[in-house]
Amino acid sequence: MSTFYMVEMHYPASEDRALFDKFYNKHITMLLTIDGFFSAQRYETTHEARAPFLAVYKLRDPGVMESTNYTSKAGRTSVNPTFRDKMSNWDRNLVQGDIDNMDVPDGSCMVLIDRITSDSPPLPEGFTALEIVGLDATIVQRGVRITQNGDPTLPDASVDGWTMRTLRPLHPPRHPG
Repeated sequence: MSTFYMVEMHYPASEDRALFDKFYNKHITMLLTIDGFFSAQRYETTHEARAPFLAVYKLRDPGVMESTNYTSKAGRTSVNPTFRDKMSNWDRNLVQGDIDNMDVPDGSCMVLIDRITSDSPPLPEGFTALEIVGLDATIVQRGVRITQNGDPTLPDASVDGWTMRTLRPLHPPRHPG
């Protein structure tokens, strides 16, 4: 069972987007110095979405998020206030699932489907279940599918109780060192 820290948000397209991306790149570099952070990759949706940006970090285990090494360097307050004040729909979910990594190569995409309530239908076939194990717990369950050639071949995205996003990588997967 692998553990992932998933951070999603909306950041308005504006004149400072390039500065925000530069800041976030440095932020990832800092997070990858924390013992227990194994990889990081950022994504952007291919369509309009409540939270069109996503960062996924593979962790050793959920305890990494409670370590002094993490809490002394990171968290919501580690984001520069200039950028933090413009961010909205900012959710952090700690998830676990039977998937080794969520690295997405260039030209491919990640499809996320989120179960909004426990009354929602079961996860559709073809997705790996990710159980919410900590932090904001803004959803009940998440499913992930990594496509290899940019063709997501999605099920019906209008299933009541679920939301779906297709995301493309903003940069290659990054690792410590």
